[in-house]
Amino acid sequence: MNRLLPVLGVLVTTVATESHRGLAVEGWAYNGLPWRITNVRVRVDSVDTNGKVIASAAGWVLGNVNAGGRGYFYVAVSSPAPTYRVSVQSFDTVAREAPVQAPEPEVL
Repeated sequence: MNRLLPVLGVLVTTVATESHRGLAVEGWAYNGLPWRITNVRVRVDSVDTNGKVIASAAGWVLGNVNAGGRGYFYVAVSSPAPTYRVSVQSFDTVAREAPVQAPEPEVL
């Protein structure tokens, strides 16, 4: 399932995939903030058809994400769910950067 979620100025696109690494939610965190950020922690909630969270997992966005840039994440999940909700739990700012146009979110 593809989703676009605004969270603290960071947009996240996600898709559930199954590969040799197992079932996971992967995607891109788009940074709409005027700072380069790092240590971006994402949480993936597996949500059933009634809207109840049935499982959660956490992971990291790889590397720094420049202002207006994006960073990739891959979070393993324990079992399939109809919907996944991704949120940014925390991040650290590195430096203020000149504002740039954020890239258009990529649909996975």
